[in-house]
Amino acid sequence: MRTMDAKLTFTLSLLTTLLVACGDAGSDQLNRGGGGTGDEAPGEEGTPDPGAGGVQCSPSKSYLGYGGRDLTNERTQTALGVDRARLKPFGALQSEYPRVLGSTPASLEGAAATFGQAGPRWYAEPMANSSALQSAYDIAFDGCLTYTSKGAEFAAAPDGPTAATQCGAMARKFWSKTPAPQEVQACVDMATKGAAKETDVRRKWAYACASVLTAAGFLTY
Repeated sequence: MRTMDAKLTFTLSLLTTLLVACGDAGSDQLNRGGGGTGDEAPGEEGTPDPGAGGVQCSPSKSYLGYGGRDLTNERTQTALGVDRARLKPFGALQSEYPRVLGSTPASLEGAAATFGQAGPRWYAEPMANSSALQSAYDIAFDGCLTYTSKGAEFAAAPDGPTAATQCGAMARKFWSKTPAPQEVQACVDMATKGAAKETDVRRKWAYACASVLTAAGFLTY
């Protein structure tokens, strides 16, 4: 069973990681912002400058509403990359968990309502709430138990160096970007402190794995 100490530490680490990840969009290797020069090292791309031009949406078709009103008149033009940290809809998470973990968590099935999945032919912007985050963590921990059940790297208890190595590797794999040092440290703290009372070595790693999967780097675009 998960200990209350581990849960409490996880919650604190999660909040820290979520805030850090949301505020560190400049480390995204995918360069979705388009503000870099092309010469930056991974994780050091430029921040998009709304006043510097760049790729923008330029609608070529007008849409008329009631009374002949042009619905595109008040459409705001912004630089590519400024609309970030949006929660992934459940439809995306359904394929994201299996993609990064290599298996489908059993608890993923039937979780659509918790994440507020809209009905057929409708779309609703996902909103963060305590129920969705708890479900995301439960699904992540479920999948991470399988993920860490094999492999020599998860056979020994995590310490500072090994946790930093594996946390960095998991973050790069799960987030498709290089994590910031403070993001890696949040995962290390979970592995070495949050799960300190856990006696099963591979479950210790599962806690760390779940903290990475419940951070903004994975749950948001």
